[in-house]
Amino acid sequence: MAEKPDLNCIFRDNPKTPEGKYLVLRRDGTVPPWPWFVMGGADPMVPWALRFYCLLGFVMRHYSWGYVKSMWRFTRAMQKYRREHGTGDPGKGPHRRDDPETIAKMRQGWSA
Repeated sequence: MAEKPDLNCIFRDNPKTPEGKYLVLRRDGTVPPWPWFVMGGADPMVPWALRFYCLLGFVMRHYSWGYVKSMWRFTRAMQKYRREHGTGDPGKGPHRRDDPETIAKMRQGWSA
């Protein structure tokens, strides 16, 4: 596989990939109408970002303690995944061929 180029913007800001990188679907199969940003467990920064989200949510937005604990536990699952499968490269460009059906669905709402 060829070396992926570094990104200088997120996928949706690139004129070649304005749909974004990921398609987010609700449980009913619809694309949410609001902006999304997907973070994956192979990214070493994600557990830290989610922990910060938890702390801010609990202190500033009064998220329930149960929700915060659940999210915090999820960060450990992400760390475990990365230890077992390696660190990802979120700052790199695409390396898969686009699926036209998926891209069409991405254009129906805000993809990530």
